[in-house]
Amino acid sequence: MSSAPTPQDAGAAASNAARRRGRFMMQVLWPAFLMAIVAEGMVFSLIDPQELTIVGVYLADSREAAYTIGFFVFWLLFACSSGITYLLGQGMQEPSQR
Repeated sequence: MSSAPTPQDAGAAASNAARRRGRFMMQVLWPAFLMAIVAEGMVFSLIDPQELTIVGVYLADSREAAYTIGFFVFWLLFACSSGITYLLGQGMQEPSQR
């Protein structure tokens, strides 16, 4: 006999989805954020953003804009790296544990 899903089942499924989302954010986005801070500090302590040119055009009119763009680029790159690591780690578990 198959019974209809109860509101408790729906609540449990939503709770599990929220936990998975939180785990993803903590294991992927947070380390990427921290590494973006480190990379930003290291790169822009050595390079003045107003001296960088891309195809003969200045990167940004203000240093703050270059720092902001650089931070989000670093964050995106580190998030991709952490995300791939997270997915590869999930693939190593037994199928019954997913």
